Amino acid sequence: MNLFQSIATICSVLCCALALPLFGQSDTKGQKAPELKYALRVDFKENVYASYVMDDKTTVNRMYRDSIGKQYQRKVQYHFTQSPESPKSEGLPLITNIDSMKYAFMDGPTQLLYDSQNPKAATVNTEFPDAISNMALLNHQFVLVYSPQTEVVKVRGVDQPGDIDWLRDYIIKEGKDALDTAQRFTWLHALKDEQAAWIGDVSKELISGKMVISPDSVWKKSIRLRLDGIDFIDTVEVRVTAYSKGEYVLEAVSKALTPLTLDDARFFGVPAPVPIQSGSGQGVITMEMNSSGWVKKVTLKYNAKVTSQYKREQFTQDISTETTWTLLGRYKWN
Repeated sequence: MNLFQSIATICSVLCCALALPLFGQSDTKGQKAPELKYALRVDFKENVYASYVMDDKTTVNRMYRDSIGKQYQRKVQYHFTQSPESPKSEGLPLITNIDSMKYAFMDGPTQLLYDSQNPKAATVNTEFPDAISNMALLNHQFVLVYSPQTEVVKVRGVDQPGDIDWLRDYIIKEGKDALDTAQRFTWLHALKDEQAAWIGDVSKELISGKMVISPDSVWKKSIRLRLDGIDFIDTVEVRVTAYSKGEYVLEAVSKALTPLTLDDARFFGVPAPVPIQSGSGQGVITMEMNSSGWVKKVTLKYNAKVTSQYKREQFTQDISTETTWTLLGRYKWN
């Protein structure tokens, strides 16, 4: 990718959060009582771009029926850029590119490392399934298409060689002979819409279109998360918890996190994909933004437990994840 293409993928996710004094009914003296309102919306501005860094730390404790345990930890950092596509495009499309990444996997005394900016120093085999699950989208552009309710309804390519659609087709066609069933599953699972949205959807679908709310308002919103490669859903309760000098804080509380059980999952150390039998979890998402409308930081802290089985061996997996998305810069491109 040349410099122009790299610059052209710098992104912006705008969240307008303004405290607007709206007036209520007149009193008996004809005076209008002021009523404070917050106006919230996600807005993608043409020719405005921003750069984000995502830091993810996940710790997993697995327990088998014979009380044998296994623990591993993963740290992943993505630098990614986004830019709104042409306003003539269908929906609200946001072009996203993961420009660089760092990856560290710890299993006991074993530490596997990868840095896309220094690949010669890597200690991990790029065929390692967990590495594939986290590296597959690196430098393969994709578009997040949003609905008017600010929900990601589709993920597609940018109609260029090397984009996400090109890579998906390549794995399906060329991978038929070059990859075994488990490898093929790992690649396609890492290229699903859910993985792209997990990384690139900074607003996390917490704001539903254009909202005008009272300061004490609480609203419910359906969300999707991918924790340790497993897809979860929940309905969170969202509120504005703080406002000071142009800075807003939103908090979303998750009490009934549920894994999707229709698709299999790939677990570290398990030779083949296996179904999720059951699971639960809870967590909190905090979003910081300023009054000019920029999402400055998103912090996600979740704990989840899932049960699965490989052949006759059942196991449970406790997952603890802390993830942050931080705005590094915003730019206007003419």
